[in-house]
Amino acid sequence: MADRGSDRGSLARGQSGTGGRGKTRLHVWSGTIAVALALTLIGLGSAAAQDVAKPTGTLNVVMAGIGNLRPAPWQETVFSKGYMTLVYDFLVGANADGTLSAANGVAERWEMSPDGKTWTFKLRQGIQFHDGSELTSADAKWSLEMMLKPDSVAAFAARLRKLIGEIETPDAQTMVIHTKTPAIFLANDLSLATGYEGAILPKVYYEKMGQDGFAAKPVGSGPYKWVKAITGSSLELEAVDKHWAEGVPKFKTVMYRVVPEESTRIAMLHTGEADVAGISRERVAELQQAGFKIFVKERGSVMGCYFHQQWEEVPVSDKRVRQAMNMALNRQEITEFIFAQQARPVAMYPIGSYAVAAGADSSLQPYPYDPEKAKQLLAEAGYPDGFETTIYSYTREDVPELGRLIETIAGYMAEIGVKMNIFTTEYPVARTKRMTGKMPGHMSCLGTPNRAGAGELLSILYALHHSNSKFTDHHSAELDALLDRASTTIDPAEVSKLIGDIHRWLYHDYATLPVAEVSTPFVVNGKKITEWNLGRTLYDNNDRDLIRRH
Repeated sequence: MADRGSDRGSLARGQSGTGGRGKTRLHVWSGTIAVALALTLIGLGSAAAQDVAKPTGTLNVVMAGIGNLRPAPWQETVFSKGYMTLVYDFLVGANADGTLSAANGVAERWEMSPDGKTWTFKLRQGIQFHDGSELTSADAKWSLEMMLKPDSVAAFAARLRKLIGEIETPDAQTMVIHTKTPAIFLANDLSLATGYEGAILPKVYYEKMGQDGFAAKPVGSGPYKWVKAITGSSLELEAVDKHWAEGVPKFKTVMYRVVPEESTRIAMLHTGEADVAGISRERVAELQQAGFKIFVKERGSVMGCYFHQQWEEVPVSDKRVRQAMNMALNRQEITEFIFAQQARPVAMYPIGSYAVAAGADSSLQPYPYDPEKAKQLLAEAGYPDGFETTIYSYTREDVPELGRLIETIAGYMAEIGVKMNIFTTEYPVARTKRMTGKMPGHMSCLGTPNRAGAGELLSILYALHHSNSKFTDHHSAELDALLDRASTTIDPAEVSKLIGDIHRWLYHDYATLPVAEVSTPFVVNGKKITEWNLGRTLYDNNDRDLIRRH
């Protein structure tokens, strides 16, 4: 999708230009010029209509989960970024395809020093928070510092914490970030394209309300204001009259509802209680036949599982055990019977096919299915009779099939003697256990966005595998060194090479249990949603496009 902010900017400049030429046209009233003037007046009339338009109606979005509804990056899961894109503006904007944009972010321009260690962001004037206060560089600096604190649960905080040094605000519209090492991907890291670390919150209001007070009544500067939320149940947002970047939102209210059961979500679509819902791949044909409109994020997610805390004295600390478990998995059957052939096996999680553009090794092939070899490897590792461990199961919006996938994986592992006890819980609970090191030798599974950019790829690789990260499954000096070099070099060719090296390291280490990259379908009420560019930004489905007036 084109950069709508840029479109609006061009339109505004065009109107100004035609206004300046209007008198000349009145003096030269010929046929061709008369038509041009008429079209100009029509355009101005349309713009005026936009100005008086108001948001109407309600958009009902039903989801399998919506995080813990603590709406600050340092308290919330990255998988809740969707609603955050409506409530907050981000330091750096992004187009739907994931490229950076100066049109819909708080920074209207930014610049990196030649050595890659100083970034200057110039913020646009006139952006107001929902409480009426003006957004300034002080808010941007404070939001970034809060996200970097040691107790922050922001997904990519560990990498940024290691990179970012001093932050200066010489004036209300300027923020200068000095990094400890070269950081050529910093604008990406703090953009709408990557995670949620670039969201800007109001410093004065937050400090006045306190952590809990803000969580109950948060304030941002996005196109929607927070109304109320019930943890684990629902979130209600209300449109602003006109947003500086998005214009007049289409819907007066956006209601997110948590509905874990897919059958209930589908029933709500039929009754009209839901306008947007995530569905499993096997239900696509049925709902298309019922007349619903389906939007698909092609190869949108890479599915895989983790071997947690591999550095401890647990069976999965042995590479032969990890190899055996990978060889026990029939990925082709999973793509056919779990993901209805709307998926394909991948060689390594979280690296999908899009990552080849960033330097990933396209020659690596998915691990072969060989249960007999798997049993042999377990015996060599000292587990001839297998072993017992835990695998976590929870509801996730982007993977409606996750429960069945967990059961299927447990079934394959049982065939080689590995007993997997399925622990059913909520994702935030499992996430907390992971961050606090309470999953020794256990497994959990997730889908993560299929990344194409080097900076985006490094952000997730660092989060999952660097010793400094709260989410890591590794304590490897060799891997840390590769990740650090890739994160700090200013040579793009070197970054690409190092990403290939990291890919091969993880692959030959059997570091994770990759499953497949999958296309992600969403079903909508075609009367309310006629267009939706799901985009390529990470951890959201371009929710802002849902509320635009196309």
